[in-house]
Amino acid sequence: MPSHIAILNIPAQGHMRPVLAVTEELVRRGHRVSFLTSEGFAPAVRKTGATALTYETLLTEVLSPGRYRTLSPDMLAWSAVLFFQESAKLATLARQLFADDIPDLILYDMIVAPAGRALEQTWDRPAVQSTPSMASNDHYSEVAAVAEMSGVPYDHPAVIELLDRARQFAADLGLNATPEYLVDWRADRNLVYAPREFQPFGDTFDEKTTFVGPCHPADYTRGEWEAPGDGLPLVLISMGTLYNHQPDFFRTCVRAFDGRPWHAVITVGNGTEPQELGPLPPNVEAHTWIPQLAALRQADVFVTAAGLGSLMDSYYTGTPPVLVPQVPETWVLSNRAVKLGLGTLLDPAEVTEETLLNAVDRTAADEGLRQRVGRMPELMERAGGASRAADALEARL
Repeated sequence: MPSHIAILNIPAQGHMRPVLAVTEELVRRGHRVSFLTSEGFAPAVRKTGATALTYETLLTEVLSPGRYRTLSPDMLAWSAVLFFQESAKLATLARQLFADDIPDLILYDMIVAPAGRALEQTWDRPAVQSTPSMASNDHYSEVAAVAEMSGVPYDHPAVIELLDRARQFAADLGLNATPEYLVDWRADRNLVYAPREFQPFGDTFDEKTTFVGPCHPADYTRGEWEAPGDGLPLVLISMGTLYNHQPDFFRTCVRAFDGRPWHAVITVGNGTEPQELGPLPPNVEAHTWIPQLAALRQADVFVTAAGLGSLMDSYYTGTPPVLVPQVPETWVLSNRAVKLGLGTLLDPAEVTEETLLNAVDRTAADEGLRQRVGRMPELMERAGGASRAADALEARL
């Protein structure tokens, strides 16, 4: 039976893309989807067939492409407070918008978990968390792993303020919830955009957590790209959408592959202009953006900042990655990939022309690595993608 589903997310590509794919599937099945989103993402939401309910997000500046090269521990700690403020705003807005049309189910992003959990109690409706990262349970905590990697102490002023705000939020709405529960990434019901095999302690998660693997909107999979015809092996280089203000890194890439037996394709995103890289040798090209999946299908190695979306794209196409993590969360993901033998780690602080070229050469020559990554597309297919995600949501209805 068609139902009304509300979606709360944040305006970041890595968080939006899988949910847009799930939204397409829900709409295809006849459900009515109301999607709270920023003006910038509204066209993409409408393209799925969902209703875009736009609002002025507090995150436009902090999530603008190319704003940061990396995050300091202090910046990371205070960003959690800003995300909580966004959650409080979304909870208030949703209660106003849906006062006479309460949704049958809420799908909320992990970053705005307080909003999703508050509405679940306030409306007495089922809710499911959208998790474009690793899942958490009694055996593994992604929040704890990221906090440990970032070096943010538990008595940091931002942590104290975050819990104080959560405590007041719960009191104002009359919620039966601790501050820790509101702000944690652990969820009662969960969609995770990675296969179970990639999840730490994956066998300890029950049916409440559904590992669906990568979910791609239709347009993302239909992109076409023509590889250069010079016969050289292809290395694709991308630092993702948020931390791509890396002109020095990209210039290092140009020098590393200049005259080498590789064709390097660099996508700089919105954080850097291709012309900033200077004159390029014949075997190196730079673009603001290209269809990533289409390019990865033809690439021999992928140099990536290792956000979950890009990392899963790498495995979806069976392309061995060189991991250059920029922030604590991507360090956690990179360490997991290396532990499973699914990538080569390159510390961004140690990137030189020599270390970069060496990492790419080693990755291309490592037959064991290539075989392990080559088995990943089958795992992705078995995970089920957007169709299985929609099945899990419908089961909650």
